[in-house]
Amino acid sequence: MPLIRFARVLASLGSLIAVSRVHAQPEEYVDLGVRTTAEAFTVPVRLRSGNEIRWFKIVLPTTAGGPQGFVDIWAQPTFDGYFMRYGAFAMFNQFGDRIAVGRDVSDGPVFESSFGCGDPRPPTYVPPVEIPARENPAFFGQEGHLPAGEYWVAIGEFPWFGSTGWSAGSIRPPESLDRETDLYFRIQPPDIPYCDGDFNWDGNTDQDDVLYLANVLAGGENPTGRWADYNRDGNTDQDDLLALVHTIAGGGCP
Repeated sequence: MPLIRFARVLASLGSLIAVSRVHAQPEEYVDLGVRTTAEAFTVPVRLRSGNEIRWFKIVLPTTAGGPQGFVDIWAQPTFDGYFMRYGAFAMFNQFGDRIAVGRDVSDGPVFESSFGCGDPRPPTYVPPVEIPARENPAFFGQEGHLPAGEYWVAIGEFPWFGSTGWSAGSIRPPESLDRETDLYFRIQPPDIPYCDGDFNWDGNTDQDDVLYLANVLAGGENPTGRWADYNRDGNTDQDDLLALVHTIAGGGCP
């Protein structure tokens, strides 16, 4: 069985491996603080040994209570030097219960979890590396809604994750040198409008996005899957196009 596939099995069956190893709250962790405003940030991760599990504590807002709230988390290496080739992560609640394991979206190097709003955000970008990559799915709230509160993220190289007790470990030997990756967070509380105007996902917010939405409203294809109801009034019509033009012109969110 290929090593990556074997590690994937371990990650999914972590609760069986760790059944007799219920741990207390991690003593060593990085406190990312209270993050209840709209923001996106990156946390560099470097393991001190090949089989270390790094822990991050973070307070997050709920994603429920509105049509636009979301929390996206993903691990993506720099693809430079000794980067983790299977830097997977899991998310635990304040009681140590595992609530999500990052989905493998590129045959090894990129893992992601998405909570809340179903309107898809642009997928992560994976540059060509020796690990075969496939097109990444968009963030679409696949893990459901997230209650407000304290959460713990565990990340390591070829890890396994138990279902309770903040239980986690790694199958890598301590001397392994593949120890670096980046952990990304994108947070949008439900009471703050999310109005990304980049409808065609080309990295720019401009006239091309207006043309894209106009085509969708006219019955054309919608490859990105973005909701055409841009102003969130329950209708898909000319008002959405006017709202997008207003946003692109600097007028703010609808």
